[in-house]
Amino acid sequence: MEADELARSSDWTEAKLKRFLAEGRGQGDRESYRPWLTVMDVPSRGRASRVFSRKCNRVVHLLTDTQLRYFYLLEWDESILDIKEQFPLLDVETIVDQMDESLLKRLKDPKTEVPHVITTTFVITAKDHEGREIQYARAIKDAAELEKKATLERLEIQRRYWEACQVDFAVVTQHEIPVQRSRNIEWVLSALNVEDYGFSSTQIQEYASILQEQLLSSDQSIRAILASFEREMKEEAGTGLLVFRYLIASRLIQINMDADIQLSATPKDLGLKVNMLQGGEKRFGAVR
Repeated sequence: MEADELARSSDWTEAKLKRFLAEGRGQGDRESYRPWLTVMDVPSRGRASRVFSRKCNRVVHLLTDTQLRYFYLLEWDESILDIKEQFPLLDVETIVDQMDESLLKRLKDPKTEVPHVITTTFVITAKDHEGREIQYARAIKDAAELEKKATLERLEIQRRYWEACQVDFAVVTQHEIPVQRSRNIEWVLSALNVEDYGFSSTQIQEYASILQEQLLSSDQSIRAILASFEREMKEEAGTGLLVFRYLIASRLIQINMDADIQLSATPKDLGLKVNMLQGGEKRFGAVR
């Protein structure tokens, strides 16, 4: 079920609209932002997910697999400052004069006259290459949805709304998302929750420094290096892989995130670079 399908269902009432508004949904920034819809509100065709965002310092609500895949790209991008998911166009009436009858009918239930709240999947705040804050909006849709007239009309409302706001808007389908990159990001980011694995931040940083040096100097496979690290540290199997993921997630090492991360490869095969701090700035040194 799409967000706007909820608005057209029998579950969508004037009372629920007032409650959502009173709860401050669609308001706030970063950790104080509340999405208009949560995973509890909308039965999902795909896998609905609640994921903690370190960038936003809160749990984000993603209603489909495609939304989840795109979210991880945003979470990894260092230029992104804030992510607002399931963002409601509460003042969409400001562009009513730009709509024909077919679009206007999408804004209100013809029988109850309860407003339909159109949502945009992501509203993103980022820094451009000159360090200026910019905003852009993205509607995430499965490609098959774009064959439906109703979906296209709702997207057209969003396009006109964001154009009036002078905010860049685009539609993204699963075909535009680099899935391998997104999966790699998901795989490494969970390693930042070191307490979940029974390690303190001090201990994981110490281990990271040791493994970093081993990766820089060895021509063995990643799997062999991690096994050797575990023997040396007298740690159980899997610890080396956790520290390896932590190194990537912390950007202490750099690899090609668009390719499958093969543990049978050597650091050189992966094009692995190690982050060394020089004068307070990051410098990446290639494996010798």
